Amino acid sequence: MFELKRANFTAHGFAPFGFSGIETAISTGGVMFAYLGLQPIVSVASEAKNPQRTVPVALIVSVILSAIVYVLLQVAFVGAIPGGNLAGGWHDIARQFSLPFRDLAVTLGIGWLAILIVLDAIVSPSGSANIFMNSSSRIVFGWAKNGTLFKIFGRINARTGIPRPALWLSFFLSIFWTLPFPSWGALIGVVSDALVLTYALAPISAYAFRKNAPEVDRPFYLKGMHVIGPIAFIIASLIVYWTGWTVDSWLLGSQLVMFVLYLCAYRWVPKRQVSFAQQLKSSWWLVFYYAAIVIVSKLGDFGGIAWIPGVWDQVMIAVIAVITYYWGGHTGLPKAMLDEDEIDEGLDS
Repeated sequence: MFELKRANFTAHGFAPFGFSGIETAISTGGVMFAYLGLQPIVSVASEAKNPQRTVPVALIVSVILSAIVYVLLQVAFVGAIPGGNLAGGWHDIARQFSLPFRDLAVTLGIGWLAILIVLDAIVSPSGSANIFMNSSSRIVFGWAKNGTLFKIFGRINARTGIPRPALWLSFFLSIFWTLPFPSWGALIGVVSDALVLTYALAPISAYAFRKNAPEVDRPFYLKGMHVIGPIAFIIASLIVYWTGWTVDSWLLGSQLVMFVLYLCAYRWVPKRQVSFAQQLKSSWWLVFYYAAIVIVSKLGDFGGIAWIPGVWDQVMIAVIAVITYYWGGHTGLPKAMLDEDEIDEGLDS
């Protein structure tokens, strides 16, 4: 057992890296990554018996429990650091504890715990990957079913009921996206950024659906969406910006390159259900959003050249988010396409 060192919590002052340090920790320090488990709740919400009650309860309980667990972990880590290790300030802690809990266990002479932590670090990511292969393959399947991806990815295996082509595509893309990163920390930053982007688009999608499908029965209906939606999108956009120029330029820049490839592949783009002109009309807001975030990220204070002073870079991100939110919501499909009744057509033999 170790003694919790209360002096560590006030060593070198409160929030020694300032407010920007808190923002960076939220986006790239693993805070957002810690909430990855919330996505499957939404992915399988359609299977819930009473989603209006069970989905909010599941999300709120998950957030609270996750927050408690991770706060306790951080309290344990900060309180267990030997006082002498803090002599060089908190900047030096990252160097001394590059694998925080493992290195701390070694420092405290708890060898068995260090081994257990390393084994968990090997097993846990694989478990998370297997879980999220489920939701990502269903997203790919949904794209194929609504006519914005090739039909082959909308096929379902008759024996297992699994969209196998979509699952294989998700598998190969997951390998592709993880290859360029030299460390787990660098990967966490990009994964967190990509995760927040997937969450960020949800308020715009909900806004568009309320405009082009007002008559559809909604087992789950979020009240106050006209206020919650834009605020949620602004916060998500800020988190994306806080990841910094290095991550934003790579992730968002690659999306812009893919959009150019999409334009070049005009002949092969599925147009059966949605015309190419409509696809472009419903996409320009996203191109604007990615490009604007990249530009502000380059000129801002999070890994950029700090040309935009003080808090103004974040004010600009908020303005960009508001413009994007209403632009995206107003340029969705004129009428929503609901294809639940056509899923059986995708069965293969």
